[in-house]
Amino acid sequence: MIGRFRKKLKSAVYGMVPRSRLLQRGPTGRARVALTFDDGPNELTAGFLERLDELGVRATFFLVGNKCEAQPDLMREYTRRGHQVASHGYDHTRFTQLSWGALVDQLDKTDRVLGRQPTSRPWVRPPHGAVDARVLGQLLAYDRLIALWSYDPRDYEVHDKDEIARRCRPERVSHGEVILLHEGRQSTLDALPAIVGGLRDGGYEMVTMAEMFASP
Repeated sequence: MIGRFRKKLKSAVYGMVPRSRLLQRGPTGRARVALTFDDGPNELTAGFLERLDELGVRATFFLVGNKCEAQPDLMREYTRRGHQVASHGYDHTRFTQLSWGALVDQLDKTDRVLGRQPTSRPWVRPPHGAVDARVLGQLLAYDRLIALWSYDPRDYEVHDKDEIARRCRPERVSHGEVILLHEGRQSTLDALPAIVGGLRDGGYEMVTMAEMFASP
């Protein structure tokens, strides 16, 4: 009962946000999906970037500001290799746990670390996807584009690369899907060749979120 109420409340809150400012699923007219990765950079980042290079895939990475500050050279590798980067908060604190001023501080500090973005508005993915009406209103007031996801294979709950790849099979996704994955997980890194191969066999092209949502 409580779970259903929370889902309805969350849907109602999302419903208050213009679709152009809250991105969850892309256009469905083309066989495209966006692979997105949260929580970097970390000790596996170089491996993820090398693997995606080998597979010829560009992805979207939502980065944690203080981790980027600690590893500026590694942070620059994402964009050097053609990936999209965006904010995942400064220290991965849930935005719903932050005061108005603390959230502004998180947004500003992470923007400074990431540098100029190639889109008209800075993108942000709230840590854990945690938002409420106040947070959404504040993000809109501060001219942020809120980037969520439409499909969560829950790679954080399993350690078997084959199971992660199975959860990303083409028959389990749809056109325009934004797939949530995580850096820092060896099993996800190991699953990437099978994920990409399976999606390509299913006729899907993999693009960044910016590319997907720029398409008609």
